[in-house]
Amino acid sequence: MIILVTLMLVLLVMGIPIGYALGLSSLFYVVLFTDISPLIVAQQVCVGADSLILLALPFFLLAGELMNVSGITDRLTRFSLSLIGPVRGGLSWVVILVNMLVAMVSGAAIASAAAVGSTMVPMMKKEGYPAGFAAALNASAATIGPIIPPSVGFIIYASVSGASVGKLFLAGVVPGLLIGAGLIAVCQVIALRKLHPKPAKHSWKEVTTSFKSAIPALLMPLIVLGGIFGGLVTPTEAGALAVGYGLVAGLLIYRTLSIRQLPGILYTTAKRTASIMIIIAGASCFGFLVSRELDSAATVQMFQSITDSPALLLLIIVIVILILGTFMEGGSIMIILTPHLMPVLAAYAIDPVHFGVVFQGAIMIGLLTPPLGMLLFVLSGVSDVPVKSIVRNLWPFYLLLTAIVLLIAFVPSLTIGPVELIGGALK
Repeated sequence: MIILVTLMLVLLVMGIPIGYALGLSSLFYVVLFTDISPLIVAQQVCVGADSLILLALPFFLLAGELMNVSGITDRLTRFSLSLIGPVRGGLSWVVILVNMLVAMVSGAAIASAAAVGSTMVPMMKKEGYPAGFAAALNASAATIGPIIPPSVGFIIYASVSGASVGKLFLAGVVPGLLIGAGLIAVCQVIALRKLHPKPAKHSWKEVTTSFKSAIPALLMPLIVLGGIFGGLVTPTEAGALAVGYGLVAGLLIYRTLSIRQLPGILYTTAKRTASIMIIIAGASCFGFLVSRELDSAATVQMFQSITDSPALLLLIIVIVILILGTFMEGGSIMIILTPHLMPVLAAYAIDPVHFGVVFQGAIMIGLLTPPLGMLLFVLSGVSDVPVKSIVRNLWPFYLLLTAIVLLIAFVPSLTIGPVELIGGALK
């Protein structure tokens, strides 16, 4: 297994994308160091991508793209701006609120960062906020995307763990709200210390007008989440519903979307879907080879020899995920580790739905961690702020997100409570 991991790291250092690095390292390992037929690589690539649950991925990615192109995100931003009063640092609140609203449809951190960051970072810089802080806040707020349902990360986790997608979505509600509230609290402390500007006061007429304009946009997440949590549709069907509603809103209600734009939107969605699926396929093959080398019973015994405390076990696993997140993509970490951790979770009586939320939260911190933190590069690209400047302003958000992930890990009722209360019929 050391040889397999070394091959993968060498390919990463050479600059090969993570999905291809996982697949090629698997192929090289099989050909050079085993007597297995190379056909097993092709077979495992197909097995990894062949999951009905993953059908939801392109739908939610397409729904998020429709939101951005048709101006739904902009209307949510204007409504949030009018809603926040003249509070010092209030524009920071808007960034967080808009990311939470966009997260209720797109479910992806990168898409949220690009959509909201491209608008809000220039606006914050114009209002007098430090550029590094504006970009760091937008990057941190984007981590809410895969926590608040629907979540692309939860779909991937469900595909390899067998956990219910609907229950994972419901379990992410309270943690997502906690992250949003925590970010607001951190921003308020910084605003009072740094004397960040106050937004202009808006009249009730402006609030009412922006609200009326945003009603169709606000209905989009309500329809999607209401259908899922009401047990009316599966997550995949909810994704298709979001796409249909996004088309109606863009083409007929707002009329900001034209038929001529659809090929470009579909092309962008196809590229993003293909990128994720390549990672899933490569990680599936890599994970199969790791499983071949590791004995599940020995893995359980190893952890039991370290601790018999479920809380300490979760702490150890979170630390491992945070370390891996510094140089690996989150989806690949999830696909490789989850099959090996499921027997361990069973031995410690840890609910896989609860662990899925903890796992996703730890992965989100990895998206903010150099040298491969994707959110850093996305925000740097859309805001023209150097990555070093973003990282220097991230430390209070790092501390907050880490504290919330640990709180979720040690207090299972934050995730399992809502599921036990109202999530019995979810699929």
